[in-house]
Parts: sequence; structure tokens; C-alpha cells
Amino acid sequence: DGKVYRQVLRQNKTYTSAAGPVNVERSLYRAEGQCICPLELQAGIIENYWTPSAARLGCYVTAQLSPYQGEKLFKEFGQLQPSKSALSRLSTQLGETWESEQAQLEQLFCADITIPENAVTVSASLDGIMIPLNKDAANGYQAPEVGDNPTAQEKCDYQEKKEKAFYREASCAAINFYDEAGERLKTVRFGRMPEAGKKTLKNQLQQSINTILSQQPEIQLIKIADGAADNWRFLSDTLFPGQGVELLDYFHACDHLNDAMEAAYGKGSATAIAKYQEYKSLLKNEIGGIEKVINTLKYHRQKNLNNKKLETELHYFRNNRHRMQYAQALKANYPIGSGVTEAACKTLVTQRMKCAGMRWNIKGGQGVLTARSLIQSEQFDKGWDVLSKTYIEKITLPENVIPF
Repeated sequence: DGKVYRQVLRQNKTYTSAAGPVNVERSLYRAEGQCICPLELQAGIIENYWTPSAARLGCYVTAQLSPYQGEKLFKEFGQLQPSKSALSRLSTQLGETWESEQAQLEQLFCADITIPENAVTVSASLDGIMIPLNKDAANGYQAPEVGDNPTAQEKCDYQEKKEKAFYREASCAAINFYDEAGERLKTVRFGRMPEAGKKTLKNQLQQSINTILSQQPEIQLIKIADGAADNWRFLSDTLFPGQGVELLDYFHACDHLNDAMEAAYGKGSATAIAKYQEYKSLLKNEIGGIEKVINTLKYHRQKNLNNKKLETELHYFRNNRHRMQYAQALKANYPIGSGVTEAACKTLVTQRMKCAGMRWNIKGGQGVLTARSLIQSEQFDKGWDVLSKTYIEKITLPENVIPF
């Protein structure tokens, strides 16, 4: 690129390959204080240590297992044997690289979304789940200072607060494709570490749905979520407002229906259980079932003016009545539950990030979530191809240099 680089060092270096350590003689060159290794740039060496194939294996394993478990697994294989600290650094560094190039990588990634051949419906859904962060990641929390001569109790309190986990909400989203019979064909999942307003997750969901609808405008869009107001502000007001069908997750609606019947007839009573089963079926299978639920709750609310729980549940069903047209949705073979997104919270986050004693920072956690999202969306190969290319640079030799 018009810069003159002069050789400053030539020596051997050991890289980690998929077959184990490889010792290579290579040169370093410097220009204007910047030092480069042409061999590493052309080969796409990752973080100055991993060959692309080895880094791919390390990334895949740390997405599924803790670095400690990954170290043990690789030792059983007997070739590539990275340490747990090397695996932990790799996961974090790959996550940081993805985040630093996120706009470009996400654009390339979303542009290549493949719509299943028989897909006639696509659903978009999002949810959140609490995860434990360490003290440095939880809104800049600082452990209290202790004096020059702290008591034993002050030392104990300091250490406890220093190591305390702070729970914040990570976010998950799912895009599902369905055929005419309502059978799910494919799922694309997204996972993000805690962030104000789920900004990045919503951008990913928006960009992906934009790509899908631009490729296949006739596909039916379904928006599904629980009753959280923030989710619906995005789904209703930002994600193609006025388009698609809005459905509140049927099983969350049933939870509220059960609470309403217990408030009306007594918690755990036989009548409350019977009425819940009756109106649960009406809500799901009868056109206009939501109106019967609302009328019943209105009747009981008028009989029990001091029953605040009934008032709350009646307000919930009134506000969401237009999202509870389940009989019409089932007749059209639309999904009425956000179970896939609920499952994403468990499989993306809980199974990997909420094991005993785990604490996370944002960068390390996002590296894991990005890789797990790609794996569970069956897009890891595509994602890795996009990410690994960011480590490769073309080196052009001057005309008077003969390569050998």
C-alpha cells in the first residue's frame, strides 16, 4: 500500500494447528512503528497463535463447553492440546473481532439468509433471560473499599461483595419458517449479552426480516412474544408497523387466565380449576373466545370491586385482545406460541452460561453467544468463513523481490 517495510527479525515461532504445534521460521517487518508478519497475514493466523482450522475447532468447543472442559476434551484427542486460558482468550478475542466488524459482518451474513423452499410463513419473536455478570460488567459496580486495618468481618464482607454475581437480562430472538401445514422448517437464533433496550438484538432481527421480505414479499409475517411492553413496542411500532399478524404467546395468556380464575374462585379450588380449563379451551379454539373471557372477568370484577388481581388481569386481556385471535390463527396454520424463543433462552444461554459458579463479562459472554447462535442456526460454517476472512490480508511483493 505504498509503505516501505524493512525486515527487523527472522526467527522460528510455534503456531497451534489442528494437528498440534507447528514450528515455522518467519520474518517480521516494520514501517513507521508498525510491525507485521506477512506469513501470518497471508495464512490468516488468528490472534498470532492459531491456524484457521485450529481456531475453528477451539471456537466450536468453547461455544459448547467451558474452557476447562474443552482443555480436557482436546487432551483426550491427543493432537491439538490448547490450555484452558488459551481457549478462553480465543473465544473472547473472536467475539471482539466480530463485534468490531459487526455492521459489515451482519450485513454479509443477513444478505445470505436462505429461505426454505416450501416456506409460506415466517415468525419473529424475542425474549430475555437473567444471567450472572461479574462486578466489572454490572453497570460499573465497584466493591466497597476497606480501611488500613480492616476487621475480619470487614474482610469477609469485602470479599463477598467483590465476588457477588449481578444478574442482568440477556436477550434472545428467533426467526422461524413454516410450511402450509404449519410445520416448522428452519430456525435462525440470535443471542446478545445484556444491553440497554436490546438495541443490537432488535437491529439484527430488523435487518434479517428486511432481507427475508425483500427476497419473498408474499411470505406471511407473524409477530409473537409474551406481554412485555418493550417487546411489543418494537414488534408493533418498529418491525414493519401495520404489517403481519400479531399474536401474544398462548401459554403466557393461559398463565394469566389461570391467575384470573384463581382470583375469582379461590386459589386451588375445584371451581377455579374447572373454569380455567373451560375458558382455556374457549380462548384457543372458539372464534371470539377472547371476548367471552373478557366478559366473564368483567362480571367477576363487578362482583368484587376490591379485587385488585382481577382488575389487573382484566386490564391485561383487554389490552391484548387483538393479539389473542388464536382460533383464526390455528385455522390458518399459524404458530400461536413462542416456545422456540423460550427454548433459545434455555439452550443458548442457560445450558452454557448459568452453570455453578459462573460469572461473565460482556466481551467474553458475547463471544460464546455469537458462536452458539451460529451453531444452533446451522450457520456456523458460513459465519466462520465470514469471520476468518477478516484475518487475511493480501501481500504484494515489490517487483525487485524474488519469492522463494
